[in-house]
Amino acid sequence: MRIVAALPALLLWIAAPVSGAAQDSFPSRPITIISPFSPGTPQDVINRAIGEAMAKDLGQSIIVENRPGAAATLGAANMAATARPDGYTIAGIGTTIVTVPQMQKVAYDPMKDFTYIAQLTAFPVGVTIRADSPHKTWADLIAYAKANPGSVTYGSPGAGSGAHLGMELVLKNAGVTMTHIPHQGAMPIIAAVLGGHVVLQVSGMEWKPHVEQGDMRLLMMLSNKRHPTFPDVPSIGDFGFSMDLEPSGGFAGPKGMDPAVVRRLHDALKKAAEDPVVQAYYNKFDINYRYVSGPDFAAFLEQYGRRMKPIIEELGLQVKN
Repeated sequence: MRIVAALPALLLWIAAPVSGAAQDSFPSRPITIISPFSPGTPQDVINRAIGEAMAKDLGQSIIVENRPGAAATLGAANMAATARPDGYTIAGIGTTIVTVPQMQKVAYDPMKDFTYIAQLTAFPVGVTIRADSPHKTWADLIAYAKANPGSVTYGSPGAGSGAHLGMELVLKNAGVTMTHIPHQGAMPIIAAVLGGHVVLQVSGMEWKPHVEQGDMRLLMMLSNKRHPTFPDVPSIGDFGFSMDLEPSGGFAGPKGMDPAVVRRLHDALKKAAEDPVVQAYYNKFDINYRYVSGPDFAAFLEQYGRRMKPIIEELGLQVKN
């Protein structure tokens, strides 16, 4: 009877070190990173480089699976629905995770169904115009647009894209309207500007070679600080904007993850992103390294979603019930 009475305490004594050992042993097998981008894109190259650096730190191989689609939310949505919260499956995640649910029906809640681990990237977005345009500066263009409402056309990589929503927020803040012409990706709108089919375009830095060789002029960056490559070009911060409108990227797991496992992944991701080899890829592709902790990343995304909500509604892009 004395042995039976002592069993609960004995079991608790045994269980405690086992639980601690399980946390300390993470990871004990390969980890899968779901990359929401197509293979070979700059964003995917960065994710793979981070994975290789993480493998050295964690002592386990990192498997990168590409699942592009749904504005880079398909992979994360699938992870949230199917992955166990054990840290062995995480996904690349960005600002579209909070804007897509406002524009179409999805099976996830961006603030409840993920454990945000860290933000590690910010993707510069710029507004460019043909080099021979009479509009020499952003201020020139705004003055012309105010005098001629709707006559200025601009292209973006697509309706509801981060570049499109960010541009509309900037235009609203400036009190002007322009006519949006959506395109399928950045390269077609660059060609449209050079061909004189639209006045200007807003997209990621695919336009950089054209600016450097003098075919296009960079008018503004959609960030709150000037880009180091173009220090003479104003940012939206120069016009009173306090919020970055650059699409951000980071990593998240499914909800309910063990905080100790999250910390281990967080530390490994941050260390990997700061590796000189990985930093060289950031520089090569003009992607900004921008670290933010998991909780701060979640807070930023929530704020970003709230900021974009009225723009989405004004454009008529909100999800229809």
